[in-house]
Amino acid sequence: MSPALLAGGIFVISSIGGYALVSALGFFKEKVPRRRLQEEGQPVADSGQAQLQADSAPLVTRLLRRTRLDDALQWELLRAGLLIKPSEMIAISVAAGIGAYMLALAFPPSLITKVSLLLIGLGSPWIYVQVRKQYRNKLLITQLPEALQLIASSLRSGFSILRAIEVVANEMPAPISREFRWVLDEVNVGVSTDRAFTHMVRRTASPDVKLMVTAIQIQSSVGGDLAEVLDTTSTMIRERFQLTAEVAALTAEGRLSAVILGGLPIGLGLFIHMLNPEYLQPLTTERLGIGMLIGAGSLMIFGLLIIKNMLNVDV
Repeated sequence: MSPALLAGGIFVISSIGGYALVSALGFFKEKVPRRRLQEEGQPVADSGQAQLQADSAPLVTRLLRRTRLDDALQWELLRAGLLIKPSEMIAISVAAGIGAYMLALAFPPSLITKVSLLLIGLGSPWIYVQVRKQYRNKLLITQLPEALQLIASSLRSGFSILRAIEVVANEMPAPISREFRWVLDEVNVGVSTDRAFTHMVRRTASPDVKLMVTAIQIQSSVGGDLAEVLDTTSTMIRERFQLTAEVAALTAEGRLSAVILGGLPIGLGLFIHMLNPEYLQPLTTERLGIGMLIGAGSLMIFGLLIIKNMLNVDV
């Protein structure tokens, strides 16, 4: 590789990597989302804790809004607890892809190696988002019964529902405290309580949170003993969580088998290709080899879907 190409690649990676690093700092900021809250389609003022910043990639944002992906990606990032914009996440993904492609230049000039590392680099940030979302949702569900009991105790002490939510936001750890704090922040800037709870359900995408919000909304409409309802909901969530853990333990062997069966052929193929690129070259150059790859990939995906459906137990 020529020195000019190497210098250019280092410059590109350094520039985009620096931008991605600055954007990634938003992962750890404890603040409300940097997006305009809306009540009945009308924008309202941001919370005092929010730090509304200029869009660092307006062109990407405009393109996303034309395809209606901006809102969907923003909610997906919020579910993972990542307080960054979709355009910043795309910049991180592009930076990771370029870095992986530059890493591929150190290997023999093979198209499969370059494309594979490029796809891994582009997809790794989004895989991180999904893993973080699942971990955060699991942690939130484990904290929810205790939060419901705390709200119920506060209501029995004479607190209003918003004051009880504030107790949870102040006393409990993240992520449950952040979710309730976001509800309070939205109410403080003019959003109705029902819509603030609806936003909470959409952020968490959890049926347990939806059950809690439904109980609160019904009680606010028709009345009743909300503390007793929340205690019952807390007990039911604990029992369902325990049953889910038992099912997960019983199906752990099958899920591990699916991971091994799905990852072993791909990992072994990449390893052999890096050691001896010519050994697997007929699979990408010959018509029969391409057909074999397509057939093997289709059968592997079909088998993984069967395993997933077999292990998918709805609790």
